[in-house]
Amino acid sequence: MDALIGHWLMRPRLFARERLRWGAIALCVVGYCLVLVAWSAPGPSPDDAPQPEFGIKAAFLYKFLSYVEWRPGTFKEAGAPVVIGVIGAKDVADSLRALTEGRAVGDRPVEVRELQSTDSLNNVHLLFVGHAASSRIPALATVAQQRGTLLVTDSEGALDDGSMINLLVRQSRVRFEVSLDAAEKGGLKLSSRLLGIALTVRPAH
Repeated sequence: MDALIGHWLMRPRLFARERLRWGAIALCVVGYCLVLVAWSAPGPSPDDAPQPEFGIKAAFLYKFLSYVEWRPGTFKEAGAPVVIGVIGAKDVADSLRALTEGRAVGDRPVEVRELQSTDSLNNVHLLFVGHAASSRIPALATVAQQRGTLLVTDSEGALDDGSMINLLVRQSRVRFEVSLDAAEKGGLKLSSRLLGIALTVRPAH
């Protein structure tokens, strides 16, 4: 009898614990859904996604496309793809292909090409030069400015070599710095929304 009474006395506590447990699960589910919403929403915040560094860099590159005003005549025809070239970063290129499959920027599909440092940048709208090819940045920067190609890198000091946007890791998170001077020399205009979340912005001279 005492055991039975004790069991009934414990039931409210057990129910309370169950409510707490399911409440915690519900909060986790809601939190996960919010992360997915934030990730799919427009705006460059890809570092919120739990994925490897090269995947985060790929997400940044895709997001950058929506915050660039290309110079007149960049696209020869309506519906022509936006082309991302990648040099010296196969893992980033592979992630980009997976990320951009079936996606578009405005009404333009996205095409990813792995390039060699000596390949032409004709019809390449964004060029990412990975750390493995960092020695080629100064030469590629000159060509990118001539072609109106947005040059993005991930090497310390790359802005000094002519990079327009340089990805950096700070406190275990991917950030980026911008050189407006380099971008404007290439005839490109970067959105104020993009500049607003940059780690640093070098003004145009």
